[in-house]
Amino acid sequence: MPDTASSSTPAAPAPVSLPPEMMAAFAAFATMFAQQQNQPALPPPPPVVPPFTGSDATTEFGGKSLPALFPSIESKIILDIVSHTFTPLDLPRLLSPLAARQDYVAPPSSAPSTEHALALKHFPSFHALLRPLLKYFEVLGAFAASSGKPWEVFAITRSLSDYVSHLTELHQQYKWSAVVIYHVEFHTVRLWDMKAGNYSGWARPDHNLLSRIVYMHPLPLPSSNPHSTAKVSSAKTKKVSSLPVEQQVCYDWNNGICKSSPCPSKRRHVCRSCEGDHASTACPKKT
Repeated sequence: MPDTASSSTPAAPAPVSLPPEMMAAFAAFATMFAQQQNQPALPPPPPVVPPFTGSDATTEFGGKSLPALFPSIESKIILDIVSHTFTPLDLPRLLSPLAARQDYVAPPSSAPSTEHALALKHFPSFHALLRPLLKYFEVLGAFAASSGKPWEVFAITRSLSDYVSHLTELHQQYKWSAVVIYHVEFHTVRLWDMKAGNYSGWARPDHNLLSRIVYMHPLPLPSSNPHSTAKVSSAKTKKVSSLPVEQQVCYDWNNGICKSSPCPSKRRHVCRSCEGDHASTACPKKT
């Protein structure tokens, strides 16, 4: 009689044996997965800047000469600008047809006060200077664009933009009569730089000029009685400017610019508000 019990029970499957190469691959995959689980998430990729499409500026301006781009400005003035012989006091000629027909005669080098007086006459306010200055920078930018070097154009226009921001800050913090003289002298130095192909100086404030011309003429602090404040500030300014250098306060030191001690300019390193042994930014009496 046959054994029915043994015939009805299926045989156990034989264990699966994987090749060593596949076992090694599974182990490597498991190790890599575990490492990825422990690593921080990767930062998102940077945004992709789309290509510049622009309008029809190339069709409108491309290939045109500078006189054609600026028909309201005489060709001789444009030539003076790009050859960097157009002086700071020539700027009104960019806006006024009458001034454009007048040749500016520079005062003798021994009479800087005459040039300073002309600067105040030509530019009695910040906006009186800003309008022709921006037109002047526009011509310089177009001149740079004619080179066909876009990154040179970018570097030059950024330097010019930095100077406008610098000039705006000075106008907000110091007397315009000092700021406009700073501009005339600063601009004159830049003419020599640009003749050598260097436009980067527009982006760097001239701290020597600022110390000599601007820093000693801050705007008066706001007060409930502006008339009395203006009188006190005016009297104080006149008193300070008439003192010998050794008795004057170093404004660079108060602004954190002058780091040497003793002062290279031989001025006093004391607070300009109370004449204490601390900078004005840390003055306990400052309101």
